[in-house]
This record gives sequence, C-alpha cells and structure tokens, in this order.
Amino acid sequence: MSINTLVGKENILFLSGKEMEIHCNNLNTISDITLSNYKFDQFFIVIFPDKSVYYKNFLPDMYKSIYRPSLDIYKSKFNNKCLDAYEILKNEENAYYKTDSHINFKGSYKVYLEFIERVNKIYNLNLKAKELNLSIIKNINLSELGRGIGDLTWINNLGDIKLSNINDDYYYSNDIIDFYTRYKIIEDVKIRFLDYQLRDKTSDLIGKLVDWPIISNYIIYIKNIDILNRQKVIVFYDSFLLSSLSLYFDIFYEVWFIKNVYENDLIKEINPDFVFEFRVERFLL
Repeated sequence: MSINTLVGKENILFLSGKEMEIHCNNLNTISDITLSNYKFDQFFIVIFPDKSVYYKNFLPDMYKSIYRPSLDIYKSKFNNKCLDAYEILKNEENAYYKTDSHINFKGSYKVYLEFIERVNKIYNLNLKAKELNLSIIKNINLSELGRGIGDLTWINNLGDIKLSNINDDYYYSNDIIDFYTRYKIIEDVKIRFLDYQLRDKTSDLIGKLVDWPIISNYIIYIKNIDILNRQKVIVFYDSFLLSSLSLYFDIFYEVWFIKNVYENDLIKEINPDFVFEFRVERFLL
C-alpha cells in the first residue's frame, strides 16, 4: 500500500510525492508542446496554489516549499491573463482543508470574486458577483459528510500512519445550488450532461447524483435563456473547482464545463467567445 499522506505541524496533512518535488526540489513539469497548444486569444487562467504553498509554514521541518517553476512559466506566457490565486489567499486564514488536499469553499469563494473582477477589467465585461452568506460546520470528520473530501485521511493514502486528530472545518453556502454529490439529475432545460462528442446524454442519467464518474466523463452544459449577452464560454477545470462550480453556472448565456485541460478541438467545435481554465498548480503540464 502506497503512503500519499504527509503529516505536518498542528495536524495539517499534505499530499506527498510530485507536489513536494515541485516546491522543495524545483521540479519543472512544463512541456513546451503543451504551452504551444494555447491558441485562443480570449482566454484567462486561474491557478490554485498547491496546499504545500498555502500552508508551507506547517510542513515538517525537512521540507522547504520555496519553488514554483511551473507557475512562473505560465505567468510569463499569459501575463495579466493568469491569476495566481495564492496572492488572493495568502493572508486568508483557513482557505484550505487541513485533512484534505483541496481548497475549501471559503477559499474558492475568494478566488471567484477576484476572477470576476479580473475578467471584467481585461475584457470590459459587466459580470455581477454573487454575494453569499457563508456557513461553517466546525470540528468534523470530512469523510463523514459523504462529499468525497477528507482524502488525506483515507486508508489508501494513509497506509500505516495513525492520526491523533482528523477533525476539520467545513464551509458552505445555502445561497447557491449544492451541486457536486448533491444534485440529482432531472430533465432540466438549464443543466444538461453531454458526452465528448457534444451529444446530450441527460436522459441516460436521470435520478443519479452528480459524482466523480459523472463529472469525469460528461461535459456539463448550462444555457441561461434569460441572459441577453448571448456570449458562449468554455470552462476547463479540475477537482479544485468542484466545491464552487455552481458559482459560475449563470454568468453567461451558454457555458460548457469540461473537467479536462485546455483542448483546441473542442474549442474549435464549440466556437466560444471566451475560454477560462481553472487548474491546481501540481497539474500544470
């Protein structure tokens, strides 16, 4: 059994392996071929910092998170079209889970607000950010929530490690759709599920909850018929956006949410007005 959990100070858990190589040993994961694929001009990328960057002061003493080589390359290529979310979160307490490898909803909401502000400025848009009330459940075992979180406490990641405390805080808001692991698929004219040939497969999924296999294998398509701007958007994303995905549901007239990296063939087929990408730092290629 592999051990993927690293126990840090004050019971904060980290993902071991490549992430530590990147930030402690200056491992560059970027491929020039990948970067050359980015051809769409109306583009903006949000890069979430790895947990070992955000919580770097809580790593065990033998780990020094000081390098961000992949991020530096992306920032150099995209300039103001690249948001390093660490700059937004570095002074925000409890923006990441302690017992999971992901950002929490509190942190995600901060990034969402900055995203709206940045793309409004760059592309002369007039997007309205949602004002939310955040709620919190304190000192809970995240795995008990059935939300697919608390991954660093799972036995397949822990191996033989024994933890003295697996409690964490869970942030959420009742002001938006509770989507991932909670939305039961219906014949909704607004939220549709497409395969990667862009065929509507919603009817095959009626009654199922939106879980990881569905997120991974289907494109979520949203059409907001009451929005007048008629702009079409592709959002490429990874698991870091799951807690806040529904924040982005009703910003534009049509949105295709694709859990994958930037891909020119889909862009060409959909022909959007804008392409946005949300990626955690360790998955920069």
